[in-house]
Amino acid sequence: MQGLTRYGYREVIGGFFEFPTENAKRILPPHIEPVEVHHGTSIFAMNVFDFTESMVGPYREAVMAVIAAPLVKPGEKLPKSAFFPYLVATTTKAARDHAIERWHLPHWMSDVEIDFEPGPGRTTARVRADGAPVAELTITEHSWSPVSHLYQSFMRDNDQTWLAHITMEGSQSEHEEEKGALKLYEHPFNQALQISEVYETPFRELWMRAGMQTFEPLVELETA
Repeated sequence: MQGLTRYGYREVIGGFFEFPTENAKRILPPHIEPVEVHHGTSIFAMNVFDFTESMVGPYREAVMAVIAAPLVKPGEKLPKSAFFPYLVATTTKAARDHAIERWHLPHWMSDVEIDFEPGPGRTTARVRADGAPVAELTITEHSWSPVSHLYQSFMRDNDQTWLAHITMEGSQSEHEEEKGALKLYEHPFNQALQISEVYETPFRELWMRAGMQTFEPLVELETA
C-alpha cells in the first residue's frame, strides 16, 4: 500500500486571484464546485515550487488551479483550501512522469523553464514553455512564522476522481496586502483562461521556505 510521499522544498510562492465563475466552471468537472469570493467571481490560484528533494530528484514546478469547495467530514480537520489543479508544468520529465502516474495530475507535456528572481522583500517566478513566456508571478514578504497546514487537492482522470490530503510545513509569510502581481501571456499554456478577466493583483499572497510537502495516499471519490 502506498504510504506518505514527501517533497522537500527550498521555497514555494503562490497567489490567489479573482476571475469569473463562468471561467471556473468551464475548467472544473460538474461535480466540483468553485469557491466564490462574491457572486459571479471565483478564485484562480498559481503556485510555483522549487523542490530540492523527491523520489525523482530536484525539480521546479508550476501549478495552475481553481479553488474549490473542500470535502469536509464530521470530526476531521478543516483544510485551509481545496485546489483543483487543471495544469501542472515541471522542469524534468522524471517529475512529470511521477506526478502523472502517482497523482493523476494533468501536465504540460514538455519540460518548462522556471526561474526565481529574488528582490528586496519580494520574489518573482518566471515560467517559459517552448521558449516563450507563459507567466510571471511576484509575491511580497510579510511576517514569517513556522506552520503546518492541511490542504486538499482534487484530481480527475477520465471518469475517475481522487482526493489528496496535503500537509505543508515550513516557514510561512501569508498576507492580503495586495502588493504582488501576475502577468499571463497569450500562449497555448493559458488557453483555459480568459486572460483579460483574471485580476493581476492577488488578494492573498503566500510564500514558504525550507519546508516539506507531504501527500497522503489518494482516495477515490464516488461521483455518480
